[in-house]
Amino acid sequence: MANGDSRRLRPKIQALQRNTAALLALLGGDDDDQLRFWEILKGITTPAEYRLVDHQVDIMQGLIDQVQASVKETEQVAKQIGG
Repeated sequence: MANGDSRRLRPKIQALQRNTAALLALLGGDDDDQLRFWEILKGITTPAEYRLVDHQVDIMQGLIDQVQASVKETEQVAKQIGG
């Protein structure tokens, strides 16, 4: 999937949709009850997803900072060798 092949992702999403619909059906109740449950579930998972993404962005920024430092150091060494 790292290469952007959506053929692997699509079946996973479809299975998740079916399983979510089945879970809501098992809970019973009317559409409002199921919507309320869904909103509760999103309220629980959304903060966790945000923290995960936030953490990954921090990691990416750290890697970029390391690359920038390495490039600057390489540039300085190249100037010393050439100059």
